[in-house]
Amino acid sequence: MIVAYKFKLKPNSSQKAIMVNWLNMLRSHYNFCLRDRIETYEQVTIPKLGNYCDLKTKAESCPLTCSVSKNSQLGKPFKGNKKPSAYEMQSSELPSLKKSRPWYKQIHSTVLQQNLRRLDTAFKNFFNGKGYPKFKTKQRFKSFNYSPNQVKLKGNKIYLPSIGWMRFFQSRKIPEGFSLRSVTVRQKADGWYVSIQIEDKSIPQSQPKDLEQIKSVIGCDLGIKKLLALSNGEQIKNPQFEKQLERTKTVRQRRASRKKRGSKNQKKAYQKLARLDQKIVNQRTNYQWNIAHHLTRLADIIVLEDLNIQGMSKKCKPKQDENGKYLKNNQSAKRALNRLIRDCSWGELKLKIQSVAEKFGCIVLEVNPKFTSQTCSNCGHVDSANRNKEKFVCTNCGFIADADNQASVNIGIKGLEILGISQSKLLVDNQKVTAKSEVTDLRNQDKSMTLVVEPSNPLQLSLFEWINGQVTGCSESPTIARRV
Repeated sequence: MIVAYKFKLKPNSSQKAIMVNWLNMLRSHYNFCLRDRIETYEQVTIPKLGNYCDLKTKAESCPLTCSVSKNSQLGKPFKGNKKPSAYEMQSSELPSLKKSRPWYKQIHSTVLQQNLRRLDTAFKNFFNGKGYPKFKTKQRFKSFNYSPNQVKLKGNKIYLPSIGWMRFFQSRKIPEGFSLRSVTVRQKADGWYVSIQIEDKSIPQSQPKDLEQIKSVIGCDLGIKKLLALSNGEQIKNPQFEKQLERTKTVRQRRASRKKRGSKNQKKAYQKLARLDQKIVNQRTNYQWNIAHHLTRLADIIVLEDLNIQGMSKKCKPKQDENGKYLKNNQSAKRALNRLIRDCSWGELKLKIQSVAEKFGCIVLEVNPKFTSQTCSNCGHVDSANRNKEKFVCTNCGFIADADNQASVNIGIKGLEILGISQSKLLVDNQKVTAKSEVTDLRNQDKSMTLVVEPSNPLQLSLFEWINGQVTGCSESPTIARRV
């Protein structure tokens, strides 16, 4: 079983200086190696410029995945008959790098190697259809990694090679029997953090449940005012953390911009602004983890929308008249919508739900949300006139429901059709339009309490009803366990 823990470090002033210096050197080395790989990749488009292998072959030495040019600046192109990968070529140049630039000897050798693996992973992601690797700025390069069996732990102290022992805030105990896999040190606005990945091979990793063991399925509709509307009638509120601190953030931005450029006061002002951004991220992250755990307690299968988030938050295309003059394209209104979509952070929420579901053996499925808000789940009639803002009134059978919860039911039905499961396992609560007071806000939970769902419970009740003790029609009361 693999588990990850995150702790805040307590480095002294000299250790802080070492880590900051490491980040600057690692970023320069990353960008230098990236430039070499980009130049080789671009020259591949014109094979006459260099001596390259055939592009039509799918060998490991293909220049799309590694530099095989005899004019490459880093590493030896061939070792006998074996054609090394790009990582091996660039890694073989590290001893020469330390001779020509002795200050790189300060960095531990495994940290430099992990830095090259980070670059290699970026190129592999690119060839798998993700974005093209970019040069790292100072703001985007904030971490470095250690390989396994390099870091030591002893109580609330951690030993980082070439840096030394330092204390950390042990917010929770690390279980016994686990071995360290990888360690990542990261700099944030409010200090330094360490992420530890540990593994215990004696504990098997959770496996997803078989379709025959599935007892309940729930559909989820993503939104802005309501972050999640569930098929069982429950609605989870969107706190809009960024909007809550928007005024404070604007004031701090104005103060920072008025400081003298390059002065210590300007640096302090931007540090305060960065800490405010970090606070927003922490609040949103904690709220999303609570949502993820709540969904895994409700059902064995969670069906989500497969949204094109990047396309939804794009800028409007510019409009021009016959004379070339730019016209209004409603970008000012779209800008506010883009800000709200960014504050919702649907992509991060999906990743957290998938992570928690994998831990507990639940299944997460994404379906196409097309026409889910216009289809009546009662009779199947599809009409754009069915929906009127937050209300859903079917023009065919007169079925009345909340529009978002109605869409989540259709999302759940789509997921059941894909998996071939009976619709009787979908958690549905056919109610009329939900009042605003019934919207669930997970921030109001008692943080010392954790809800544990019994397998025999019908799983039809909302978290809001459980917290307020309004449990009705249930043969067994939900179990409440206190955290130790």
